[in-house]
Amino acid sequence: MSHFIFRADATKPEYCQIWKYPSALSNFYKPTVGKPLGTEYPQGLSFQMAPEVSGVRIPDVIPNTLGYLLVSARMNDLLAQHATEPIEFLRFTLLNHKGRPASDECYIVNVLGTRPWGDMERSMGARITAPSGDQQFDRLRRLYLKGEEVDANVNLFRLTMMPRVILVREDLKALMEAQGMTGTAFFPLGTKVDIQ
Repeated sequence: MSHFIFRADATKPEYCQIWKYPSALSNFYKPTVGKPLGTEYPQGLSFQMAPEVSGVRIPDVIPNTLGYLLVSARMNDLLAQHATEPIEFLRFTLLNHKGRPASDECYIVNVLGTRPWGDMERSMGARITAPSGDQQFDRLRRLYLKGEEVDANVNLFRLTMMPRVILVREDLKALMEAQGMTGTAFFPLGTKVDIQ
């Protein structure tokens, strides 16, 4: 099975984007690296469309600069039904440019935990030493997996060597495409990318 880096498509001008964290969200970094927020997540949280971006259409995967996987109710339901890894689904309201609710059914998809399947030797990018002492990527240019170590039963996961990256197995990617999910971007392994 092939795997793909799964991101939001930020190239379409008609799509809205989110550029700022809500002030009510403490420990806002946790959903970028797969750590649970649990009861720390405030009920009734709202994010606002970035005023710097004129687009107002809400895609199924919402482009953002926060490092989150932000999705519509449709994509949320697909992942809740088909993803194999544990996920924390955190509901929020998306406000339009005027501060009015555009949708009250959007979600942060926090894929929990990481997998040690990244090939640190073949992958390229800027490396750092994590607090645990492990080598990680702070910026990724090309990604490869240790194919023989990847669990074939897992279809959506984060990597220990760069937790901000979420990967999907080709059959889950195909399901998203077959269901017409909007705002998705998929990058084959080994493709040149620039992910921070």
